[in-house]
Amino acid sequence: MNSKVFNELKAPLYIVSHTSVAESIFGNLFQATSGVLSSSSASQQMVMTLSNPSGSGIRAVIDEIELSVSTGGNLALMTLRFDGTSSGVSAVTGYNLNTDITRSALSTTAAGGGAGVSISGGKIFHTDFVDVDDDHSPVAAVVTPGHSLGINYVFSSSGNQGAMQIRWYEIPVNDGFA
Repeated sequence: MNSKVFNELKAPLYIVSHTSVAESIFGNLFQATSGVLSSSSASQQMVMTLSNPSGSGIRAVIDEIELSVSTGGNLALMTLRFDGTSSGVSAVTGYNLNTDITRSALSTTAAGGGAGVSISGGKIFHTDFVDVDDDHSPVAAVVTPGHSLGINYVFSSSGNQGAMQIRWYEIPVNDGFA
């Protein structure tokens, strides 16, 4: 009877919203975009990393990863790994998504694409073939102090140009969930 008004927790539907909205209001939501990356031949990679420095006092909670590629119809092997070693990447700036708050991200990001770019080692926790036409991957990974998350796309065909984006929120280690 009230299925359109209440959810399965018996709470009004308008109360149940995406966590990132609340985190943005409090100035805890950040985003970094790689800029244009390229993969000029098959099996070259596009890589983006998010690192949470030791002693930061925060957890970086990944909200979403996005890949947009100019050449459609390709598949890419997407691999997510904790604490991998990346090479050929350069720093990119993460921005607070609340313009009224000047707090900078404590986590750092880097990205790169093409020959000489790779990520290896660490612990792989997700691997999947994805369609690279504007792929949005919601990821519920938590990067604790002293750890990193690496996102790696390996393309099945040559001539790819694209951009990667990662969105995360930072919450104090002593607040929120355990």
